[in-house]
Amino acid sequence: VRKLVTPRGDDADIFNAKYRGDNTDKNGPWGFVNGLVQGVFNPRSFPANGRDGLNLIREKDSSFRKSLERLYIDEIKKGSFQIAKEWYSKADEGVSSTVDEDLLSAALFWRTAAEISDSAKMEKPSSERYLVLPGTTLSVAQNLCDILNWYADFLEKQQGDDYCSEGFRVLVHAELDARTADIPVVHFTADVSGGESDREARQKQIIQKRMKLPTSDDTERRTKAWVKRVLVGLGICPFTKSDVKSGQGLGDMGVPVANIMYSYSEALADGGENDVYLLMADVWGAISDMISAGPAGKNGVSSILLSAPGFDDDFSLWAGPVFAMLESGVGAIEAEEMIGVVCFHPKYVTPDGKSWPGFGHMHSLVRLKKWCNEHTLQPHSNEIPLTDDEVAAGGAWQRRTPHAVINVLRAEQLEAAEGRRKTGELYARNVGVLVGKGGIGLDDLQSALENERSL
Repeated sequence: VRKLVTPRGDDADIFNAKYRGDNTDKNGPWGFVNGLVQGVFNPRSFPANGRDGLNLIREKDSSFRKSLERLYIDEIKKGSFQIAKEWYSKADEGVSSTVDEDLLSAALFWRTAAEISDSAKMEKPSSERYLVLPGTTLSVAQNLCDILNWYADFLEKQQGDDYCSEGFRVLVHAELDARTADIPVVHFTADVSGGESDREARQKQIIQKRMKLPTSDDTERRTKAWVKRVLVGLGICPFTKSDVKSGQGLGDMGVPVANIMYSYSEALADGGENDVYLLMADVWGAISDMISAGPAGKNGVSSILLSAPGFDDDFSLWAGPVFAMLESGVGAIEAEEMIGVVCFHPKYVTPDGKSWPGFGHMHSLVRLKKWCNEHTLQPHSNEIPLTDDEVAAGGAWQRRTPHAVINVLRAEQLEAAEGRRKTGELYARNVGVLVGKGGIGLDDLQSALENERSL
């Protein structure tokens, strides 16, 4: 089994001991969520600014906006002060907005971090930007800053490791500006270390790498083929019956069938040039679009499958820091009652159970093995239970997609599915279908995934 589940190659490290649940690699992905959630969000006391800032900004001939612009007159002259046009569009059109303002704030926050990172790579050793977030609270804005700063600290500590190869790095930090307590104004700064004399060549390298990525059409075609084969054909997800819609079988629990949104990010996971900021911007932008579309109707969206092929070869970064930041982001903007995020990857590894990986990951090897023994072994039979390697493989292959994928589900769908299904029985059944006696087997699973990656 080990030979079948550990294909060798230039990037085969993640398939060794960690596949069996040992997780001995220092850059193993598990445990980041605990560290981020417990170590970042500190109790604070903020003025109860509510969300009145949005109305104040939108008012015609707003005196508040004018006073804000006077306060930041020097930054406006430098072009570093921004009130995003998204805050005005719906009001200017005279229609009611269904945009969730916290989600939009998160999307704009990460988009600004990505832009300032790119600017720092291209232009000068340090850059800054001031972003007004009138649709959210000071507390939410501070939480977003904390996650961004956690990642910057993480990169600093990882200098010389796989996350920061090639000696080139952009660190973006953010803090609430103290000049106004009425509305969140985030001050971003970025610093570059290494490679400053070779910016133009470095930028060309990034462009070339992105040009080699599969296109959005490629990843959608491949991911749909995987959905048909695994979720629908093998019944791994009992509430997905097609590659274009999901939520089937939950109507009596108030969850309508709606569209699957296939999204895409061209972000790269590549040492000092990694684009985690861009990935976060793309994910939160897609989430904002999903919530705005509503859960039902012709344009309603039930879930998102966002592919990021630039992370296909870095499972540790994907499953560790990236998903820790995503899950913490859900809590940061108090969106737990709206959405949940789930992790998929072509090199997915079942969590070892030694630390909490986060809600978006497969159940641990320990739990899967317990369920398999409870639901697949007959009492007093001589049947040999699945080995740890086999159970780990059965968990991993439920999450192995053609490309790195972030699945976003509506919270009500997650809750209804959890209430409808028998969780232990379902996962034991899935492991058996994939790798159990009479199951598909690892050779065929690997072959099918490789075929989808070449579609």
